[in-house]
Amino acid sequence: MTQTQDRQAQSYRWVILGAAFLIGFMLVGMRETLGNFFKEITGELQWDREKISLVAAINLWLSGLLQPFTGHILDRFGARWLFVVSVTLYGLGVAPVAFTHSFWYLVLIYGVLLGSATAGSSISLSNALVAQWFPAQRRAFAISLNNAGVALGRLVLLALSYQALMLYGWRQSYVYLGIAILVITIPAALLLPGRRRTTANAAQVARQQRTARAPLEVAHWSASLRTTPLWQIMGGYFVCGMTVNLIIHFIPFATDHGYTHGEAVAAQGTMSLAVFCGSLLAGLVSDRIGRKNVLGLAYALRAIAFATLLLWHHWLALYVFAIVGGISWLATPPSVTALTGEIYGMRTLGTLSGFSLLSHQIGGGLSVWLAGWLYDLTGGYDISFTLATIALVAASLVSFSIAERRYSIRYMPADVPTTGG
Repeated sequence: MTQTQDRQAQSYRWVILGAAFLIGFMLVGMRETLGNFFKEITGELQWDREKISLVAAINLWLSGLLQPFTGHILDRFGARWLFVVSVTLYGLGVAPVAFTHSFWYLVLIYGVLLGSATAGSSISLSNALVAQWFPAQRRAFAISLNNAGVALGRLVLLALSYQALMLYGWRQSYVYLGIAILVITIPAALLLPGRRRTTANAAQVARQQRTARAPLEVAHWSASLRTTPLWQIMGGYFVCGMTVNLIIHFIPFATDHGYTHGEAVAAQGTMSLAVFCGSLLAGLVSDRIGRKNVLGLAYALRAIAFATLLLWHHWLALYVFAIVGGISWLATPPSVTALTGEIYGMRTLGTLSGFSLLSHQIGGGLSVWLAGWLYDLTGGYDISFTLATIALVAASLVSFSIAERRYSIRYMPADVPTTGG
């Protein structure tokens, strides 16, 4: 590889990061707006909370089930057209939510169409793409920058969707969101690398070929499913999904306890700022203290946040949850992606990241749906938040037990032979 090729690859990786940042900003930010519209939708359509929670769960489950397949497409064919098709379908699917009048219509549009579209442009896939283009010493921080886009999207779109709700109602707000997604994300997706062997792509392939073989790297991704570290990572990520997706119920929870909608949005906005800071901090810390330690600490902090909501019935509890929980919210994806790549190698990272997100979305869908069902059954969220706290303590212990120093390429001797000769 020539110096010119190397410089082009170094420049192009920042273009990739910028495009992924914008896509995560819009798509994940849009998903977070459901909490804003939750009570308005259920009130107008006279649904109980289990119904809309089930729709959100179907969205998460379908997205998760398709993740290993879209991850495999990413590994084999590149990101560009996978992401272009995905964000186009997503934008075209958001606007029709405005015309919801029946449960099965929303299942089809929000559950099936948007769930399928999300699978091709998820934060897990963009993290895998970023990880493949950045060297090990910058990998976790680059991923954390990508996740910071998600945090900013949560903050900005949560505030804008609240204002749109006040001015136009939830139906017209979805039309505007769909248009914005199409205008912003399609040009960004076209900047991502495709399968065509550009100079930058050739330089990236050459760099990967000089990379030492990861300790558990295998010829086919399926062999990784027979190893312990992957299941430890996916088990923790199951709980991560189970707990972060409960945020859909945060605004309903707060307003149930006497806070105004605006106060709840302010608390969640504070959380988005904490998520942004936590994401950047986690990337820096992960490169220094190890991936498993960041995961274990993040799950422990989140357990404290949920316990605070359960045990302290004071308005300050909302902000303690927002800040402590927010710091941990997106602290996990950089370490999950980086650790997976450093144990199993970069060549199948898209596929394995897909399996990790599958476990994340299964947990998320179950918790969102059960929280709605348990609310209708008991009139509150105490059982849901208690289960989340217990599961987070278990996830923290499992994460700390990962044998990172034994299996991660970061701790291998410098003279280990490289792949590709």
